[in-house]
Amino acid sequence: MSIFQYRLALAGLVITSMLAGCGGDSNNPPQQSDGVVDSEQTTDLTDSGPGNNSQPVACEPPPPNSLRNAYFGELHLHTEYSLDAVATRLKPEDAYRFALGEPVAAPPYDEAGNSLIPPHQIDRPLDFAAITDHGEWLGEQQLCTDPTIDTVAYNSPECVVYREDKEMGFLLFGGGWAAFSPAIFPEPEPGNLGYLTEPQAQRPLYCGPLGEKCEAAARSPWQDILLQNERFNQPGCFTTFNAYEYTLSPQSDNLHRNVIFRGNEVPERPISVYEAPTPPDLWRQLDEICNGDCEYLTIPHNSNLSNGRMFLSPEEDGYDVDERRRAEPLIEIFQVKGDSECNRAPGASEDDPLCDFEKLPSTNFMEFFLGVNPLPTAPARTNTVRYGLKQGLLFEQQYGANPFQYGFIASTDSHFGLPGSVDEQNFPGHRDVPPVRGVKDDWYNNPGGLAVAWAEENTRDALFDAFKRKETYATSGPRMQLRMFGGNASGLPENMCAGSGESFVRRGDAGGVPMGSELHAGQGRPRLAIWAAADAWPRENDRTTAVPLARLQVIKGWVEKDESGNPVTRQQVYDVAGAAQSDWQVDTSDCSVSGSGPAQLCAVWDDPDFDASQNAFYYSRVVEQPTCRWQTRQCLAAPEDLDCSDPPAEWAACCVAEAPATVQERAWASPIWYKQ
Repeated sequence: MSIFQYRLALAGLVITSMLAGCGGDSNNPPQQSDGVVDSEQTTDLTDSGPGNNSQPVACEPPPPNSLRNAYFGELHLHTEYSLDAVATRLKPEDAYRFALGEPVAAPPYDEAGNSLIPPHQIDRPLDFAAITDHGEWLGEQQLCTDPTIDTVAYNSPECVVYREDKEMGFLLFGGGWAAFSPAIFPEPEPGNLGYLTEPQAQRPLYCGPLGEKCEAAARSPWQDILLQNERFNQPGCFTTFNAYEYTLSPQSDNLHRNVIFRGNEVPERPISVYEAPTPPDLWRQLDEICNGDCEYLTIPHNSNLSNGRMFLSPEEDGYDVDERRRAEPLIEIFQVKGDSECNRAPGASEDDPLCDFEKLPSTNFMEFFLGVNPLPTAPARTNTVRYGLKQGLLFEQQYGANPFQYGFIASTDSHFGLPGSVDEQNFPGHRDVPPVRGVKDDWYNNPGGLAVAWAEENTRDALFDAFKRKETYATSGPRMQLRMFGGNASGLPENMCAGSGESFVRRGDAGGVPMGSELHAGQGRPRLAIWAAADAWPRENDRTTAVPLARLQVIKGWVEKDESGNPVTRQQVYDVAGAAQSDWQVDTSDCSVSGSGPAQLCAVWDDPDFDASQNAFYYSRVVEQPTCRWQTRQCLAAPEDLDCSDPPAEWAACCVAEAPATVQERAWASPIWYKQ
């Protein structure tokens, strides 16, 4: 079945006329745009790795849809070019072929480079993807793995260690030099080797005194990424974005950003932490370089490892509110390293049981990689997106604008070069070398999620516009559809859910605003119209049964005055559809499911606690019925006589008592804000 045929088969569940898709048999490649790649400097692609080298299949794009389609994609993905992608041999070309549905050779490999597992394949092609290899280490990785570039660098102690043990090599100079600098190192006394605190001095010594060797070596992988982006970009059918990851981790606290460019006008090389040691420096340098047709946005990701730093005030973090609002419309709420929506820590969301979802037992990278964190630890509540949204309301009162008015996306952060590999039944791991047989990853990780944009067509401009206006949502993997409009009783009638999907959208467009937008004083009590559809793809019972929905919720946050007249934030979770008694059951002994549930949920909801004097945000969350988690599925193959007092390493995760047996997959719609 082609992508186009599959999507037509789902038409009964689609609000809009059709999901994005294409098919065809032409072998004509897309044309490369002028000025993107210097062909004399690009890598010879005649032998580019595990993928084949035929041209991408062209297709005839469907016409634009004024009501907008839901496009599913990946905005956080690493290939062999990332220094910490220690297990994979897949390059950008292979990643895009995987996104389009082709099988690839995934880790682990033998010494000859042959995969030791069956070819890995996504269940359905993606609509868009961005490869976000680390901008900091493109040259370092090349110098360590290619002896023909610079023999001195190749034989440096760091590179020798990296080739013998990539994980240790990354921790020694990847994390130690770049990701943790410069804040982890104390400022020297005046006149005492002060140059060592300059950003370029934090590079490995083999890069040269000004980092020139690593900068030169980075050109080849960066040009290859850009070339493959142009090669596989097929407007209307499959969209690629030029992108990279900015990898800032002061004191191992995660302040990473994915930098996404609208088109093919991009910097000659990624602006990294070496040149821009803070996010405001990154935005300002991008602004200086990006003019004319060069446009960008940055996406902060998994705030659960930021140790409280992601949502600091402008004074604490040195940013301009308007600058941050313009540069960062979106935030990554979910990925392989867990959920960042909310937690049940003291002062957070103790009364929301659905916040017990894919939680990491870590607060920053030092604790994540080493299991210990000798550095000061921020309260756990400060690491969540919900906390950031509430802080944004407080800062808006103080600064006149909200720096954290984020829309939502999710992605995988796969370091295997496998965009959109989110299937709980077929999770190959994400970064470390997995066993051939056994549990493929640490128990607290997960397959990751997808970014979804509502756009008129599957093109860079249309999708980038959706990102900028925040008409996006995140899923934890399944391709649920979720749409939300905000307005009032006169614009959004109570019977919106009674009509067709098309009438729902037309009424929402005519009488309200979409997710990511604002409502303002004078419009009256906010009313939300929300529609969700289950992923119709059969995932359970040997791929014969689709998973129904369980409940549809609204999460509200607002600012009010306490008894002393000081502004404080509050929150409330409302069930607006579903949540009724269900006969759905999961048998964790074999992961079979039984029972039934709704394929769609819809609600028109008025805020019962509305106060016109209080700024607020509203976002929706739709939750599936429970299914077996990936680890439970993989442990079904464990030896029957597994001894948990001394388990073999490949099955040790099956003995972790705190590992959840089931999972309730979900999607989160970008908020709508009410402002006085």
